[in-house]
Amino acid sequence: MTTTQHGSFETITAALEREVGMGRASGAWTKYCCPVHEAGGGHHNPSLGVKYSPAEQRTKVRCFAGCDDRDVLGALGLKVRDLFDTPITRTRDDRRRAPRVRPRQITRADRAIDAAGLPLTKPHKDLGRQTSAERATATYPYARPDGTVAGEVIRKEARYEHGTGKSFYQRRWTENGMQAGGFEPIPFQLPRVLDAIEAGEPIFIVEGEKDVLAAEQAGVTATCNAMGAGKWRPEHAQWLRGATEVVIVADRDAPGYRHADRVMDSLAGHVGRIRVVQARDGKDLSDHLSAGHDIGELDPIPFLDPHTTRSSVAAASTAGQIAATAGVVTPTTTPEPNLDGGTPMDAAPIQHDDTVDHMGSHFSRFLQQLFQQILMLAQHAAEQRRRAAEKALREAVEEQREYAVRQAAEQKAVETRLAKMAKQGWDTASRSELAAALQDAAAWAPDSQYAKHTLAELAFHIRARYGVAVDPDTGKVTVEASQDVVGALAAVERDRATASRVRTAQDQMTAIVAAEPNVDESNKPGLYADIEEWRRNPSGRSLSELGQKMKAAGVGEKTRARVRFAAVYLALPEGEMPIAELGAVAALSATAELRRMGEPLVDPGEVIKPQVDELLVKYQDYARTGRDTSPIAEQLSAAIAVMTPEDQETARERGKAIRSAPSGVYKPLWPDHVDRRELDAVVRMYAMVAPQVEGSAANEEPLDPAAVTALRERAAKHRGEIDRALRSGEGLHELEKIQLKAVLRDIEAGKTEVPELLFADDTTAAALDASRSDQIAHDTNTHHRRQLDQILSTASVPPEVARHADTEIRSVFHHQTQLAAGHWSLGDYEQRGTAAKLDAHLNAAGISEPVRNRVRNHLDQAAGECAIAGKQARRIQERWDERRELVAASRAAVEPVSYDSDQRRQATEAGLRSAGLSERVISARMAADAGHATPPSAAVNNNPGKERGARRTAPGQGVYRATHRGRGDQRGQGK
Repeated sequence: MTTTQHGSFETITAALEREVGMGRASGAWTKYCCPVHEAGGGHHNPSLGVKYSPAEQRTKVRCFAGCDDRDVLGALGLKVRDLFDTPITRTRDDRRRAPRVRPRQITRADRAIDAAGLPLTKPHKDLGRQTSAERATATYPYARPDGTVAGEVIRKEARYEHGTGKSFYQRRWTENGMQAGGFEPIPFQLPRVLDAIEAGEPIFIVEGEKDVLAAEQAGVTATCNAMGAGKWRPEHAQWLRGATEVVIVADRDAPGYRHADRVMDSLAGHVGRIRVVQARDGKDLSDHLSAGHDIGELDPIPFLDPHTTRSSVAAASTAGQIAATAGVVTPTTTPEPNLDGGTPMDAAPIQHDDTVDHMGSHFSRFLQQLFQQILMLAQHAAEQRRRAAEKALREAVEEQREYAVRQAAEQKAVETRLAKMAKQGWDTASRSELAAALQDAAAWAPDSQYAKHTLAELAFHIRARYGVAVDPDTGKVTVEASQDVVGALAAVERDRATASRVRTAQDQMTAIVAAEPNVDESNKPGLYADIEEWRRNPSGRSLSELGQKMKAAGVGEKTRARVRFAAVYLALPEGEMPIAELGAVAALSATAELRRMGEPLVDPGEVIKPQVDELLVKYQDYARTGRDTSPIAEQLSAAIAVMTPEDQETARERGKAIRSAPSGVYKPLWPDHVDRRELDAVVRMYAMVAPQVEGSAANEEPLDPAAVTALRERAAKHRGEIDRALRSGEGLHELEKIQLKAVLRDIEAGKTEVPELLFADDTTAAALDASRSDQIAHDTNTHHRRQLDQILSTASVPPEVARHADTEIRSVFHHQTQLAAGHWSLGDYEQRGTAAKLDAHLNAAGISEPVRNRVRNHLDQAAGECAIAGKQARRIQERWDERRELVAASRAAVEPVSYDSDQRRQATEAGLRSAGLSERVISARMAADAGHATPPSAAVNNNPGKERGARRTAPGQGVYRATHRGRGDQRGQGK
């Protein structure tokens, strides 16, 4: 076929018009239906672009659905030379030269498509003639991180002869309202995605907004880009930086696989782990969930999923692996841990992926270097001891005798330590304890038969437990186990740490029951057996059943609360407790169990001593520089109110000395008392640094030796501070020391999570409860704000009205947050009238009465829920305040005072005033105090058949029913 100037474009377009009809302009391209996959007629969104390039004097053809250019030209009866204005001519030399064939690059997506047996292009479905007009069926707003709307994606549908067709278009927000056109590249549901990334939750990336909403219904956080497959850009990936895990759910077709490949490339290096999965049944995630599957049953895609190989997929389904790595537990593939410290012989084989192998190699390398270094130190110590012995032989007989006596004493001490650990069982020892025992045994084996025998036991135990062979004769340490086995051993080590926690909690619970004088001795063996039964299945439900058995055996509420606290504090920090009255469950809370005790577990006077020392230093600084010391004096007065009279006098004498000589040098009054705030920060920092040290030890060639050395020094410093607090720190309760030791073992086993309640004193527990209340208030009002935005966006409210009302909306929800956190009462909230101001603003803007009624009803409902949460938060904080006031009142005088005496009430009022409370609050507190004839623990029992103080409803039900009286159905809210 002969072409003229610009004839290539005329040739291509003429052939297309004959084959598929007229095209339409689309920017620099002219769009036609593709003759390969859209040649059957019917309704299509043309996907073939044609564009002329003057610089190259040729016409470009591209199918945006992925069809090959040669296939397109073949369908038109044309060849590649027809794309050029000037025909391609070849010289004789060109004919002699062998043609160079450039192989087509095969991508991961191509391999995955081929492995799945899918066509390289998406098959076209002919819907026939359109039978109805298009109408908008859904609107998906895209919000920026601050919650402002950047634009919307509108889904439109129309009926055709053979089904329903869909299309999408975008609108962007401008100063003049919504206008047609695209908006900045931000992921769908961006504020929720950022919250999930901060919380360390996995992020699911799907292909459309409908799948995002379906994923949220399934309980996970999901997102997508606007306009579907092929539209993902690097700017979208930037918003996911820092995510610990991203799961890409690809549609089961060629464009879906290529889209997933593109998303994965853009995320590489920005996020942690990436998985690529697809629906088990159907095309997308919505089909998968509609078929009855859950998130944990998504299938990995070979060649796309970086943690899946063809052999592993052919051998068995790895849905359980995907579930495990995405934070979803698949009960049928995960064996329950054996809390006795071992692995069940009949348990299912442990599944591993490349990540587990990588972690296992680090773990094994760290152990190899650790034990290698220990043996070298032991051999060096033995050599030094032999030299010392030779020198002693050359010395006088008296010196030799003294050395022998000293050596015998040291040997006896080592043998005693080793015997104690062996009696407790090597399985219960932590990694650091085994390292210390190995060093002692290896150093004394040449001189002590017991140490030599213990060294052999330790070598056998270390080999069986870690897969590390120890040869004390040669000083060689090798890793014998395969990486899969090493990873399994690391998992078992973490199970040992968990089992150790439960055993420790069992010991404390048994000791509490044993010390209870009001329980018949004949009933105690049965209670010990019940506690042992709980240890075998430690859960909130079994703990509830144990409490009922203890109650039936005559154990008092105070003792039962201490037993529950020991279980929750040491073994069940994230458990759940059944609520019989509601047929539901509630999260176990160590702070709630601590509040149920009649008095503080830890003496507040011991807890406050480090803070008093700090205040005295600050008091001296103020006095030395001539500043007003009255604010610091008031803080000191409030702080020492809970101390014993002797300690109060000591603090006052120091204050007098400072006033007399502000420039004097004063040592701390209680230098050995542990500052719980500082120690809490040190423990949490050590939990972050220790795994990094272990990873650097496993790396044979660290990139930055200086940084690795600094990291090790930091970890050693933090560990030393924790060990000193356990060894010589004062003021810690025995349970707190047990908790710290358990946390250290958790960290050695590879765990980085530290319990929320690290210490058992009232101050720490009250601060944790307050933090939880603030978080609940924030989460509640974030939810309510999004609901209000949805009401305004779906009620035809002009966008500029909602934007101008943003100040009033923010003010309303700020005040509701204060209400939900317990900082305000409902009266305080209503007095500010922010909801009324918002209603007036909407009215002035011409918003209809029905819409404003919906807004008012939503705000009223939100305020009611916030008031309930706020009352509960205030009740909790008032309970902590009352406990502190009672301690302060009991220590206001040297002699014990009666609860009903004027002396106690005067001391209580003085304590409230020294704490800086307002006169209104003090009057309210004293009025409430006057209403108590006796302490709450001695309340009159009007039902002799029931135990005193026993409640029949769940906590908070009285407040809930009082607040919701007359608001509809009350079923399920107690009797």
